[in-house]
Amino acid sequence: MSLVLVLDFDGTVTERDIGDEICDRFAPPEWREIDAQWVRHELSLPEAQRRMWGLARATRDEAVAFARSVGHERPGLDALLERVRKQGGRAWLASGGFDFYIEALLDTRLARFERVFFNTTRFVDGRIEVEFPHAAIACQKCAVCKGNVCDLARATGARVIFAGDGSSDRCVAGRADEIWAVEGSLLARHLDAQGVSYHPFRTLDEVAT
Repeated sequence: MSLVLVLDFDGTVTERDIGDEICDRFAPPEWREIDAQWVRHELSLPEAQRRMWGLARATRDEAVAFARSVGHERPGLDALLERVRKQGGRAWLASGGFDFYIEALLDTRLARFERVFFNTTRFVDGRIEVEFPHAAIACQKCAVCKGNVCDLARATGARVIFAGDGSSDRCVAGRADEIWAVEGSLLARHLDAQGVSYHPFRTLDEVAT
């Protein structure tokens, strides 16, 4: 059976949530209460992101430069992608985050992912407008539903491994053959509460070993 690794970005490929870091830098503190409403299931993620990012003020150059300054990568990405390749598997990137910082931080390594799913932005007069182009894989909570992405991968006949960390990864429960969650993360705590089996990890080269 073939293998598909579905990999989250913010807080998984990177050590911190880059979207949150950018909001912290360029938006007033009110963005945090909007984020908390999303975590409490009071808002969908797209609605929360529209409101949060609507508060931010930055040019694309400013936002990209800041993302690069805080976008420290979790160790082991290259080793993980190479192991998947050697096993004849495929890597997919599935993120509720945004193009400008994902593309800047991954750069040429983005091409190592067979499929990529993330949201897009437009910078207009110092404002950041967010767009959600993946309606076909959205759910009531997320614009990029990781559970739906896992379903797409399983429909190819592949064994699916998911690795993630956050609230937007909760839909994967029961929809991946194997789940890896960053140790102590929101995803790990959610899976613990639901009694769902998973593997904790700290570095990406631990995943699927």
